[in-house]
Amino acid sequence: MMLVPAIVLVALSGQGEPATRVKETAYARVAVAQAIARDPAIHAALVASNAVAETPEQIRRKDAFWIANPRDPLRQTIVRAPCSDKVRELVKADVVVVEAFVMNDRGTLVCSIAETSDYWQGDEPKWQKTYVDGKDAFVEEAAFDVSTGKYAIQVSVPVFDAGKRIGAVTLTLKLHRAEATDKH
Repeated sequence: MMLVPAIVLVALSGQGEPATRVKETAYARVAVAQAIARDPAIHAALVASNAVAETPEQIRRKDAFWIANPRDPLRQTIVRAPCSDKVRELVKADVVVVEAFVMNDRGTLVCSIAETSDYWQGDEPKWQKTYVDGKDAFVEEAAFDVSTGKYAIQVSVPVFDAGKRIGAVTLTLKLHRAEATDKH
């Protein structure tokens, strides 16, 4: 998934600055992302994915083909995977979640409720901050999300196995009403 940086104003009900409310909306979903990260089916899918050898060159080729070819069979393989159904089930009650996916120890997609704009997330902060840097939760700035075509914010958390990071979960949250403003 690619986010295009933008300064976003959000008209949500309640008090406080719009940017603060947007971040609060994202942090409120950390528990949802962590529940996905703890789910046994997600854990099993990650362990299985991490056991498959995939070189950086293979990842780059798959990612380039994914980006260039909307009919890449890998897209549907991931979206239709049993773990994707489990993620879908875990987020279905939250209308703010427009995208949810799980990445392995290489930053590639394992499970996703919808097709993302790219296969390899390992070059993006969502994976780097949670998997590589070990942040408990990482909330990106609000931005235009190319995958969903909406202004959104993402929250990501690591997935652990016996105290070791084995992947990460990202939720993309739509903003109720967003307008790009001039950049400061």
